[in-house]
Amino acid sequence: MPKATFYTHVAQPAIFICRLAARAIRGDGRVLVWSDSADTIARLDRGLWQQDAESFIAHEIWQTGEIMPSETPVLLASGNTLPTLPADITVLNLSPDFWSDAAHPPERVLEIVGNSLENLAEARERFRAYRQSSFNIEHHKMEGKA
Repeated sequence: MPKATFYTHVAQPAIFICRLAARAIRGDGRVLVWSDSADTIARLDRGLWQQDAESFIAHEIWQTGEIMPSETPVLLASGNTLPTLPADITVLNLSPDFWSDAAHPPERVLEIVGNSLENLAEARERFRAYRQSSFNIEHHKMEGKA
């Protein structure tokens, strides 16, 4: 059964994304960080390159019309259409997209939700969509956590 994990009330999303991606590749293998904005992906790419050498995460920007790199643990991508993914990829979703609606939904989706009422309302919609699509749901409140 596919699983969606929500991390809500994230105070510093950019820092949290890097930490979560690092943890996900240790546990699940490969990660696709998906956004609806190429600018967000470019900022994240710069942020990942600025990590300390011992914290560096191997990554690259993937253009979804191209062949997916098979050796890079973290792929960064954006677009208007959800791509078809191999089964071993965890999606870290930074977009309002519903991965439960993908042609072949991933087995694991990580959702990062900020503190704003708008972010929380959008997350509730995705939560309902995942539940209706028989995803197993996990929720972690990150309020007050680093």
